[in-house]
Amino acid sequence: MNNKDRSVTLLILFLGLLTPVWGQLSVSNQLEYSWWKKHNRNVLENWLDVSYQQDVYAFGFRHELNQPPDPFIFPLDSLLKQEELAFRYAEVYQGNLTLTVGNYYAIFGRGLTLRTYEDRNLRVDNNIEGLKANYYTDWFELTALGGRMRDRYNRRNDRVYGFDVEFNLAADLQIGGSFMRNQLADDNFSDIRALRLAGQYDGFDVYIEGARNQRRKTNSLYASVSWLADDYTLTAEYKDYDRLTMTNSFFTEYNAPPALSREHAYTLLNRHPHQLNTSDERGYQFEGTVQFSEQLEVLLNHSFTESHKNQRLFEEYYVQLHFEPNRRWNFESALGWNFDFATRTENITPILMGEFNIDDFNEFHLELQHQHIKNTVDQSEYDDEMIVLEFTRAPQLNLALVAEYSNRYQLRTETDDQKYWFYGQVTWSFLENQQLSVLYGSRQAGFVCVGGVCRLEPEFEGVELKLLSRF
Repeated sequence: MNNKDRSVTLLILFLGLLTPVWGQLSVSNQLEYSWWKKHNRNVLENWLDVSYQQDVYAFGFRHELNQPPDPFIFPLDSLLKQEELAFRYAEVYQGNLTLTVGNYYAIFGRGLTLRTYEDRNLRVDNNIEGLKANYYTDWFELTALGGRMRDRYNRRNDRVYGFDVEFNLAADLQIGGSFMRNQLADDNFSDIRALRLAGQYDGFDVYIEGARNQRRKTNSLYASVSWLADDYTLTAEYKDYDRLTMTNSFFTEYNAPPALSREHAYTLLNRHPHQLNTSDERGYQFEGTVQFSEQLEVLLNHSFTESHKNQRLFEEYYVQLHFEPNRRWNFESALGWNFDFATRTENITPILMGEFNIDDFNEFHLELQHQHIKNTVDQSEYDDEMIVLEFTRAPQLNLALVAEYSNRYQLRTETDDQKYWFYGQVTWSFLENQQLSVLYGSRQAGFVCVGGVCRLEPEFEGVELKLLSRF
């Protein structure tokens, strides 16, 4: 930690000592430790977040620790500092105006021009370091910003500038626009401009946003329509992203529009996901739910994505039935079929889930998941099976056993002969704001996806420990 980082840390901690009289101090710490048996590797990661607010001022920082960095997440681990202040900010609130100096996150519209965020499961943190100003009234809101975006190794190079404005024409009608410029190190630049319209009327919600990449002279579009009635919900979305991508010198993307693919809660349904490509894709998604009674709800989903050369990239059909006959029993069945161009596979996935509430505090949960995978190139086929058994005593304790079997080892092209994976996990919440989770065993490789952004979690065998603390 250099002298500048130490000075910022000491200043914020000193202000925190004044909280009993003048302000509020919030501290959270997330620690993750894993021991990989196969590689005899220990990985320790830690995020310490501190924030302080007093009247019209706010300060904060995040200290990150990687000792050593996880090589599956940071293959160029020599570029990553083992500890550093990766996020720090100061804010001032004056009436309707907010000024931010330091690191911040922002989103314009639905993310066609700008979306920065942190997701620790994905190991995404593309915050911007610089200045941001936000001003709002009853009829409009304006945000202007500038700075440098980080990549996964906390490197910052190119400057980015932008603004977003939205007008409330009526209580149920808004129009807005945004502009982003990426100033490259060689004095070249790229611009994205966008206009949007949002409206609500009699159960309908409409949103349309168009964007233009000025450097590539291409246009992109996102549109959605949803309808909500007493027992029905219908949503239709359309996307057309044509060379919309804008990145810094380290290929970190500034924007992330909607992916238009369903995020599933079940593990096997996420094994073959769609990863968003804002350079070249178009498609649609339809989803509807019907509440037949207080006990029965049905959900239907269909999504399709192709390239601008009409090459099918991803397609999925999904149906889910939720049945709750009484307070004690809860059942869910699901069936999904998808085609994934990245792995050239067609995948059929049936799911059965049941929960039994013993009383207001104790619950049993059982999942049976099956997936049949067919490779569309060589026509090979195999199956994955998963069983999840959980016991929960709310709010303190959760015990989980997860077993998985795959006959993939029988394929002629497969060199890995492992058939079974099994792990147990204990999660204990204590002292009101502490949570400890310990996992021991093995699990198969799989994707972690949020909003069309995915990370491959490699096969694991060993011990994982996670501790989340809030003060």
